[in-house]
Amino acid sequence: MLIKPSTNVLVVENDITIMQRCRELLLQEGHGVRMAESVEEALDIIQKQPGDVDIILLSLELPGWGGMSLINIIQKSRHEVLIVTMSTNCGEEAIEAIHAGAYDCIRKSFTKDRFWIKMNRAIDAFRLNRQVRILRRQRQATLREPCREENLLAIFNSFADALVITDWKTDIVLFNENAASLFGLTEKKSIGHPVSEWIESDELLSFIMRAIESDSSLAPLMAGEEPVVKVQEKVLRVHVDPVKNGTGSVIGAVSLFHDVTKVSAMDKLRADFLSMVSHELKAPLSALLMQVSVIHDGLAGDLTAKQTSLLGKAKEKTKGMITLVNDILDYRRIEEGKSIQKIESLDLTEILPRTVELMLLSAEEKGVNIEFEIEEDIPMFSGDSGGMQALFVNLISNAIKYTPNGGNVRVTLNKAGKDIEIKVADTGIGIPPEDIDRVFERFYRIKTEQTRRVTGSGLGLSIVKGILDAHNGSVRVESEVGKGTTFIVSLPVS
Repeated sequence: MLIKPSTNVLVVENDITIMQRCRELLLQEGHGVRMAESVEEALDIIQKQPGDVDIILLSLELPGWGGMSLINIIQKSRHEVLIVTMSTNCGEEAIEAIHAGAYDCIRKSFTKDRFWIKMNRAIDAFRLNRQVRILRRQRQATLREPCREENLLAIFNSFADALVITDWKTDIVLFNENAASLFGLTEKKSIGHPVSEWIESDELLSFIMRAIESDSSLAPLMAGEEPVVKVQEKVLRVHVDPVKNGTGSVIGAVSLFHDVTKVSAMDKLRADFLSMVSHELKAPLSALLMQVSVIHDGLAGDLTAKQTSLLGKAKEKTKGMITLVNDILDYRRIEEGKSIQKIESLDLTEILPRTVELMLLSAEEKGVNIEFEIEEDIPMFSGDSGGMQALFVNLISNAIKYTPNGGNVRVTLNKAGKDIEIKVADTGIGIPPEDIDRVFERFYRIKTEQTRRVTGSGLGLSIVKGILDAHNGSVRVESEVGKGTTFIVSLPVS
């Protein structure tokens, strides 16, 4: 079994809880860990034992000398160390840190899975950069020590993934055996020729160009999951970094490809099966709801109080199942790029009141008051009518579900600069800070004592995000536990 070598991580954090959490996670995977509570202490470790630090996990919220000062010192001293920052919200300061040379940012409210998504990417990038540095040094010494090049090529070809190095003109200069097998590259025909002649992907070419032109890692451009490109029948996850010479100038780019074709095929098979099952369930569930409703409403004869209660619960459960089926079908349409059926000029001042009217019955049953306000002179919006209605329905129904009896939901529509802005504000239970970044993930539901009795698929906000992405819109969340939540949607007029 191939065992990946461990890396040495220096955790620079003054919050003991976060420091210990990082230490435990890293030690569990066999990595070396050192800890420092200040920039001064971190510098002391780096200067005394520079070879013992591969990656720095750096808090941007340190007292005294801030985290940015350490980043600047590391960059000026040209230590071969990769820096990953940690911040409460990974906002403007984190972006500034990435521009200054940091690789990525991890929110301090991380879960174990989110921590390793970020850290595994950083560890792979460090190892890749280290191999590229070794490659560059070895090639410079080729004439003096030809046997070392053989060792280097052996290391290069031992990579489990395909590796292609291009120069600043995007011509291929080097590749390993896996790349040769994957793309049909040959030394005689491929070296010195544009990578686009052998790997037909406009996305890949744009990644390489951005790496060369940005003079920095593509970590901020590839936030979230690493990008996936399609090359003929292959589905490849790709990571691109610039290659710099001894003076720090970008001389090319290195691209690492991981073949996920089989994984993608299995994902599609599962998704298609889920869609098929959902389609097959929709008709019988609708028929069942109609029949249960007829009996529950006394149209088929008188019922006892207990029978009415039991049928009422069955009716609500059936409604929940139909909602789940509809959500799955809606989400699959978004995944397949079919969320927009027809682009036309829309008057949102007509669509929003109609949607609110549809939600009034649900609000009344819950004991929640809905009010809405529409500003005058709202411009027309080019979009899909069904998508906009689904957007409003999901946001408003979500607000109703998480607002207790006697609460309020307020919907406003106004113009904000060049955009149309929709706000859906409730006086509900609110969202904990550590969950705000995850509410748009599919099937994600906040698990608290207050949400235990709230039914739902966990897909509503994923559908909202998908519809907005298709319309070049955006959404942000403001929330305070116990006081309520506001979703703010921005739609571009042009």
